[in-house]
Amino acid sequence: MTPLKIICILLILLGGSQGGDIILFADDHYKSSGEVLLNASAVNPALAPGDRILKVSLANQGGIKELIPVSSSGSADDILMEIKEEMNSSRAMEIRAALEPAGPINVTSAPQYIAALPAGEAEQLQFNLSIDQRASGWYDLPLRVEYVRQVDVSVSDGQAFPLLQPADQSLNLRLYISEDGGDLRIAGVQSDLHPGGSGALLIVVENTGVESLSNCSARLLVAPPFHAIGPDCSLGDLAPGKMALTSFRVGVDGNASLDRYQLGLSLSSEEMDLVLPFQISLRGSGRLSLHRALPFIAPLALLAILILLAAAVIIPGRQKLLYGRKRKIRRL
Repeated sequence: MTPLKIICILLILLGGSQGGDIILFADDHYKSSGEVLLNASAVNPALAPGDRILKVSLANQGGIKELIPVSSSGSADDILMEIKEEMNSSRAMEIRAALEPAGPINVTSAPQYIAALPAGEAEQLQFNLSIDQRASGWYDLPLRVEYVRQVDVSVSDGQAFPLLQPADQSLNLRLYISEDGGDLRIAGVQSDLHPGGSGALLIVVENTGVESLSNCSARLLVAPPFHAIGPDCSLGDLAPGKMALTSFRVGVDGNASLDRYQLGLSLSSEEMDLVLPFQISLRGSGRLSLHRALPFIAPLALLAILILLAAAVIIPGRQKLLYGRKRKIRRL
């Protein structure tokens, strides 16, 4: 056994003593230091009365930290294949996700299954809920996730032999159950958000009651693929019938799909605190769409026509003038 191989094995064993058991095949060529790290978030974190479906984004935020050479003996093809197979140590496989009830919230759907979730990717799960009519406020729902991960792999004669190990994680989903909006409502929502970009999200809030609301402020409740960039918004006092415009800077993950998403607007005043849910959709790209470009197309087209007409008048005149000058020059 070479000194390099001994040092590598000692490093692996030292790392295993600090972060978990490390399993090593006798004929290993490489050993990867990777992990599976699952994270869950509610796609629609604010549910209105009557909502019965909770969408959950399950993401694998793990990855490969290091690929350590152990032995250089053996077939070159087997070594290359083992390097490739070792990359699967950060992949979660045979995932079983079970949402557990909490307080007035019961889960009526079965656990959800995902065949494989590589590092850096996410999948969306959907659970059916039964919510008590008296429920309101914030609730924490446990999400129990069981999966299988590859702890090592051996390659011989072009065939891979992975060693799999079961694992589990207990995750938490924070969910808000809103009451009737009462004297506040969302009068309008406007955005131009698209996957992989950022932009402004405008929300109009209206006081439909008969009493004034003092020192109002708004906070945006988001979950991946959305990320709030700017601070909370101060609205001041809202008199009866008065509207206020809130503006938030929001970023969107590049892997977001073109679905409808439900977000929440948390409103606070001296008289009340509540969350109003609302829905938005993403655009296909950040480029200017046709209906938004129409107001610019007409003036540009008119300008182009004027330029062409001017050219049609000026150019023949210039040609006649030049021809006349040439004739005068020839006479001289």
